[in-house]
Amino acid sequence: MKIALINTVNLEENGISTFILNNSYLFSKWGEDVAIIAPNKVKKALKKRIISKGIRLIELPMRDNSPQIYFWKLIKVLKKEKYDIVHVNGNSTTMSVELLAAWIAGIQVRIAHSHNTTADHTNINKLLRPIFNLTVNGRVACNIAAGKWLFHQKKFLVIRNGINLSHFHFDESLRENYRKTLKLNKDDILLGNVGKFNRQKNQVVLLDLIKQLGDNYYLVLVGSGVNFEKIKKRVDSDAFLRKHIFFTGAVSDTSGWLNAMDLFLLPSLYEGQPYTLIETTASGLDAVVSNIISSENDLVSNISFERLDSPKDWVQKIKIPIANNRELRSNSYCQKLKEKGYDTTENAKMLLKYYKKKISLYK
Repeated sequence: MKIALINTVNLEENGISTFILNNSYLFSKWGEDVAIIAPNKVKKALKKRIISKGIRLIELPMRDNSPQIYFWKLIKVLKKEKYDIVHVNGNSTTMSVELLAAWIAGIQVRIAHSHNTTADHTNINKLLRPIFNLTVNGRVACNIAAGKWLFHQKKFLVIRNGINLSHFHFDESLRENYRKTLKLNKDDILLGNVGKFNRQKNQVVLLDLIKQLGDNYYLVLVGSGVNFEKIKKRVDSDAFLRKHIFFTGAVSDTSGWLNAMDLFLLPSLYEGQPYTLIETTASGLDAVVSNIISSENDLVSNISFERLDSPKDWVQKIKIPIANNRELRSNSYCQKLKEKGYDTTENAKMLLKYYKKKISLYK
């Protein structure tokens, strides 16, 4: 089977890319012919890793700046390669660009995968709806909320954002090592956030929040992005924030930082099913998140949902779970995630089965 996984956002450290990479690695390992099509120039280290797995990487870095050129180059690639499956991953009906290209190229199975519950460009999303409905013939979503948002009343398959659960097991020694790098005492409380620094992730609200907590509360912000320098500049200009907030930049050891934390915070303006919450849960952490995020993400009853306009409620919720659960952390959440279908290997098998079913329908 010849498969093309297309990313409509940059192939880098983000949730959609994690899904594409996890599944492509497994597909290639199982003998499938896999290509990843990215709308950006991929960093050398990631490119090397992809190629080492026997996966072809096709970079078309014109989607945002030169959409017409991107569109015609994509058609050319798809016509030449003659894929059995084109699986487009994104957040809205702007996936119509890739789906239409696949339709023109004669690709029989054209799958759209919904990874979120909203989009910034609502007018464009409405405008492209007819093309989207015409060209898509396979529908996949990370959860029910994301599927209903994009596909409306059409049937869709839910493929959970599975992870390598064993990689995120809680490890006390690992926790101590990471906390030592921050020079934290045993009784210091470390709050954390992992994600791109952008409008959606909304890390800026955490700066005001940390000031309303005790002097033994600290915050580590893991990741990079367009708002990184802006937020760091604000932290550097404030003596209290400078003492209590740490930045790691982009990392490849997310599990270690999650081990170091006492509570995870996610004040996002919107989400589908963020990998960070699944990884957080697998590591045994509780979380406080914005109530805009779907309650489907509360997989093991470890998440509190709070309004972004009520910081007092956030402060209260932050203190209660730490007081109750700090000494009870274990790998029990990880086992529960496995039982609920969040193992990446099993989910990749399910996706391959779906591909084969679709191919048989359009032969």
